[in-house]
Amino acid sequence: MAEQLQVITNFLSLSESLEIDPASYAEVLHPDVEQVEFPNLLNRSIQRRSFAEILDNIRAGRELLVNPHFELQRAHHCPDGSVVVEAYWRATLTSDIGPLVRGQQLAAQFCMVFELVENKIIKQRTYNCFDPF
Repeated sequence: MAEQLQVITNFLSLSESLEIDPASYAEVLHPDVEQVEFPNLLNRSIQRRSFAEILDNIRAGRELLVNPHFELQRAHHCPDGSVVVEAYWRATLTSDIGPLVRGQQLAAQFCMVFELVENKIIKQRTYNCFDPF
């Protein structure tokens, strides 16, 4: 599990740094990766993202957020080989967006389920529980 968890923490570090270099992500994401974000306060419908769409989402984050940070709380290796990670996430908004205002801090509890193939993330399911805003 240590090797899998290292891949996952590397991915989360890239995400929180808002890195957009495809080569950096190619080290941790399988080319056929699928990221599934289940409905939450920011996205009312299920979001499915490919490798390119994950990078597009991070590019959008660069325009809207500063100082994103993941605080890992727990990781559990499941019998089927998947890894469940619980983390607390927070970031500060750089722009007004709907009811959200510039300078406001967003925070959420994340539960993420990762599946890895060839030591790369092939699937990520994310359940985000945002603090009220």
